[in-house]
Amino acid sequence: MIHSKRIYRILVLLLICCLFTDTTAYARTKNKKAESDLPYSLNITEADILLGDSISLSVDGITDENVSFKSSDNSIVSLTPDEDEPSCECNSESIGNATVTVKIRQKGFLFFNNTATTLNCQINVSPKATSIQFNRKKIRMTPNTRQKIKITLRPSITKEVPVLTSSNPKVVKIMKSGNRIRAKAPGTAVITATIRNGNTAACLVIVTDKILSNKKS
Repeated sequence: MIHSKRIYRILVLLLICCLFTDTTAYARTKNKKAESDLPYSLNITEADILLGDSISLSVDGITDENVSFKSSDNSIVSLTPDEDEPSCECNSESIGNATVTVKIRQKGFLFFNNTATTLNCQINVSPKATSIQFNRKKIRMTPNTRQKIKITLRPSITKEVPVLTSSNPKVVKIMKSGNRIRAKAPGTAVITATIRNGNTAACLVIVTDKILSNKKS
């Protein structure tokens, strides 16, 4: 009888050891996977926003993981988490820089916790522009050429991007990025730059087959 009890205890201990070994191996596998290149990514990793604006930050690749968001400085960027989706609204509160840290933690097996994956997004908050002007009031170009037009915004630290329009797109076309224009045919066009407060600046572009002078004016 005593011998049978000893055998029973040994069997129970062996069973417990097997279970512990299996779950530990499972946890190590999950942790190794969490530390490797998991398919998690942010929709943005750095953003320039204007004071008073907000931007949505979301995590791609989430299935059933726990996701948390934290701002390094709530006085600059505050967060409004979405209750249903792995995302949050980043609200600008004052001028400066803040880092939003996103922690992704896979749900553990039994009592084993998994190492969190951390992603960061840098958000820079700048003031809105109060004034705008072109560095040149008149530009001369030839057809099928491109040029970047220089614009001065105040205050100088603003990251606001003015909206450009052409009075004659058949002569001068606004390109999609970098305050660049393209001359298409001989003629004239007025390029107007507008900022959010409604202030504008204008620049006359003259397109001719031959440029006689392009002095600053």
